[in-house]
Amino acid sequence: MSSYLSILSLILYNTKKVIVNFLDKAKKVANPKDTIGLVWLYMFGAVAWLITLGTAAMNMRTYLVYSQNSPAVGPIYYTMLTIHGWSAMLGLVPDAALGIIIFSMYKSGLSVVHRRLVTSMFWISNLGLVFALFGGPDMGWYMYPPLAIEDNSLFQAFRIYHGAMMGAGYLALAFNSACGAIAALTLVIDAYLTKPKDKKINIFAAYGVAFSLVIAITLPALTASELWYTMAIWLPSIVKVNPLLWVILFWFYGHPVVYYVPFPLFGALYYYIPIYAKRSLFSEKWARWNIFLLAIGSMLIWVHHLQTFPLPVDLRAWITVSTLILASGSGLTVLNLGLTILTSNGYNYKDPLGLTFLVALIGFIIGGVQALPLPINIINGVIHNTYYVVGHFHLIIWTLILVGFTGVFIDLLKVTNPNLNFSAKATKLMLAGIIWWTIPFVTVGYLMSAAGYLGLLRRVIAYPPMFVPYMELMSFLAEIGIPGLVVTISTAIAEYVRTSTPSGISLSVPSMPGTMSYVKEIKVYNKNNNDLLNNINKQEIDLNGLKNIIRKDILGGS
Repeated sequence: MSSYLSILSLILYNTKKVIVNFLDKAKKVANPKDTIGLVWLYMFGAVAWLITLGTAAMNMRTYLVYSQNSPAVGPIYYTMLTIHGWSAMLGLVPDAALGIIIFSMYKSGLSVVHRRLVTSMFWISNLGLVFALFGGPDMGWYMYPPLAIEDNSLFQAFRIYHGAMMGAGYLALAFNSACGAIAALTLVIDAYLTKPKDKKINIFAAYGVAFSLVIAITLPALTASELWYTMAIWLPSIVKVNPLLWVILFWFYGHPVVYYVPFPLFGALYYYIPIYAKRSLFSEKWARWNIFLLAIGSMLIWVHHLQTFPLPVDLRAWITVSTLILASGSGLTVLNLGLTILTSNGYNYKDPLGLTFLVALIGFIIGGVQALPLPINIINGVIHNTYYVVGHFHLIIWTLILVGFTGVFIDLLKVTNPNLNFSAKATKLMLAGIIWWTIPFVTVGYLMSAAGYLGLLRRVIAYPPMFVPYMELMSFLAEIGIPGLVVTISTAIAEYVRTSTPSGISLSVPSMPGTMSYVKEIKVYNKNNNDLLNNINKQEIDLNGLKNIIRKDILGGS
């Protein structure tokens, strides 16, 4: 009986120790003390939103393929659609972008000086989004007026928040975007403050800091549009929303936001691909000059989202030309990196990091090519609101963004734990996981685009029967592909934990009856300590002998 009590006591003791250790580490993550800690905070935020949006997406796909749906499912579907969009664009995107940017700064020897401010902005921003989501939003991530501020029997912008609480929901979103902008601007300032005067920052940090500035410039437009909604709801007799002006304000943010993560990841591609190609970047000068083209261009072409508006002919001409100019910057990136790989002596795609960034590059190419017809006026009218567009940007998301983010996360593990060296088995699992994820989701992207080309409209739950096989195959492939990324990331984390554990026996526990295995471990631990002490003593003896020899030589010489 006493033996069982001892075992129970030991289990409780170890459980308490694990909980205390977990809470201590959680506290360090929630309030980081250094730059790399900030990277972890934003990365964890991005992963949390990725899980949220993924869960909402799979719920949506369930509703899309369930043949016994009733009209009552409609509101649930559109709420899930909005949760999916908001979690992606207002949660995952800013957190992932800022996490990657901070990591790029760290990799170039820069640091975050105003750490507490950036940490505070993270928590206020993310908690603001959480508050808004608890209201049950039901209008899509675009939040177009006037439906986004309606609250009546025909349409409700929020299913739970009504009246003044709707205004509070939009105010929370304003905090979300404003804090993201402040954090981004702070990173630009801190990069300037910590940059060595006689040293050029690496290409990864150059892209990171440049697009942190783009975030700081464009995100306030979303804040202004959200505050406008708040005031219109709280002061309806004084403040009115002009739909066209609101849409212009929104899309000044809404187009650059799609580059918040990809363009810092361009810097990552420029940084990592030469490492695994085992040669320098084909042209770093091209890469650095391209920053200006991409940064400025991304803020000038938002008007192409207004294709269905009655725009003047000269403005429509600008849409096509400006979009193709920005596409040329992306093409220059592909050319530069492609030549780096092709002129190397062999690219190391057998390393998990090497493969992730290669897949990210290839994914950007195949997803980007599909975007080229979109700004052309004759074509856009046919595919503007179809699954063709959904296929295009999801190809970018599933490859460049998520696989590229995975690569940065793996390197973050290696930086945090210098002892991390993936075993052969873990390496094979991670490589298989990347392929396991990529093939199904690239196929889903092409299925979406093909269905869109045939006329499948986006954001609808009732669609023609001819598209049922497409929808079912999309859902099936998504279910197959999800475990791939999980396998890659979980294997990397498992290796991180394994190599972080000291090689000796780790637990120090009180001696109890019935715990012979722990007593044995403690004896091994003590033996290791004694061996170490003996080695130290031996080294001290050798050192004293050396001192005596030197002293004798000196005295003899005098």
